[in-house]
Formats: sequence, C-alpha cells, structure tokens
Amino acid sequence: MFAWRKRIGYIGPGAISTAVYDFYLVAPEGVGLFCVTNPIEDWRDQEYERSLARVEQAAQYLASVHVDFIVHVGVPLVVSQGPEFMRRFLSQIEAQTGLPASTTVNSAAAALRSLGAQKITVLTPFPAETHERVVSFLTAEGFTVAAEARMEARFKDLYLTGEREVYDFMTRAVRRGPKVDAVFAPCPQWRAFELTPFLELDTGLPFVSGDGCDFWYAFKTLGIRGVKPGYGMLLDGLSA
Repeated sequence: MFAWRKRIGYIGPGAISTAVYDFYLVAPEGVGLFCVTNPIEDWRDQEYERSLARVEQAAQYLASVHVDFIVHVGVPLVVSQGPEFMRRFLSQIEAQTGLPASTTVNSAAAALRSLGAQKITVLTPFPAETHERVVSFLTAEGFTVAAEARMEARFKDLYLTGEREVYDFMTRAVRRGPKVDAVFAPCPQWRAFELTPFLELDTGLPFVSGDGCDFWYAFKTLGIRGVKPGYGMLLDGLSA
C-alpha cells in the first residue's frame, strides 16, 4: 500500500527523476514521495527568481494532497538569495501550509552538525558564481569550508554525467585537499547519492549528498525509522 504511513512533498527546479529513484532505495515501507517541479532552463539568476516565485503555489498544492512535510531542493536558487532569505522562505511555507519544511542547504547544515562536522569540503556541479554562493552560505552558517571544487556542467546535461566521472572527481578533490570532518556534495542529478557508500569507504569521510540530507531531515522530522541501510553514515543512523 502506497504512502499509508507518511507522505513527503518535494519541490524541485528540474525534471524529477533521480531523486525518486534515490528515495525508494532507502524509504521504509509505507513512506511515499510526492513531487512537483518549478523548472528552470539554466543557471541564470532570472531563472532562479522565476522558479522561486512559484514555490508558494507548489507548496500549497502539496499541502492539498495531504503531505506531512515539504522540502524545496533547489540549492542554487536559495543560496542566490542568502541565509536570511532562506529563513523567511521556510517560515512562509510553514505558515501557509501548517507543515514542517526545509530546503536542501538547511537540511545539509543540520546533517553536518549531526555528524559533528565543522570543517568541510564542498563539491558541486554548479557554475563559479553559484558555487561560490554555496561556500559563502555555509560559511555564514558557521562552517569552515577548508576545501572546495566544482565540476563544469550545463544544467540540462547533469543527468548525462556518468557515475565514474563523478566518483573520480570527488575522490581526487578530497585526496588533494586538507583534512576535513565531512564532505557536502549537493545536486541530485549528478548521482552523488548512489555513490555515497563507495565515497565514504574510499575516503574515510562522511559524505552528505543533496538527496541524502533531504531524506534524512524529512525522516528525522517525521520520526521515521527503519530506513534501508547501505547509503551512507547519515541515513544509516536512522536504520534501526
């Protein structure tokens, strides 16, 4: 029976594909994902603003189909506006829907803190300006970004990036960098979630992917246990 225990609402800025696949790799029986999209065409600020303007409508729609939690997953969109915007943004969603809510970067900050991570590496597939905004955002949230690297990719081509290419990029970046407590690698389209157990095994560090922290935050907020193990230290903490 589908989603008879809990329903998690998901608002994304692109085609909803890898996130759904990733979700059902770890979701316990009876927990379902309800997705809507406010798609962007590329990495421009005008596209971010256009998509953000439609989030309220998307959140209200998800509330109307009886979800229990709402997550907005567009990291580039949120960091383009800064930490104070994010807090107002979440407060507005929660006030309008009566539901708990998060954004990926909010979920990531909570996830990193839960792992005891303060000194981190940030890896993204974002353009330079957006990547720098992610670094600045996390610095403003109290983290020390000791190393960072980005992979060049067009927005609509992210789905075409192979797992081996992502794995090699991430492991090289970690090995070249200083000692850190954890790695944050947002963006569901570049397959960081499925690679998490292999990245952790081969680097010895916790990896927090965009999907990983979003699912973890939703499950934790809703009191969901019994998460299927094997997809990283963060989610394995909810497996029992």
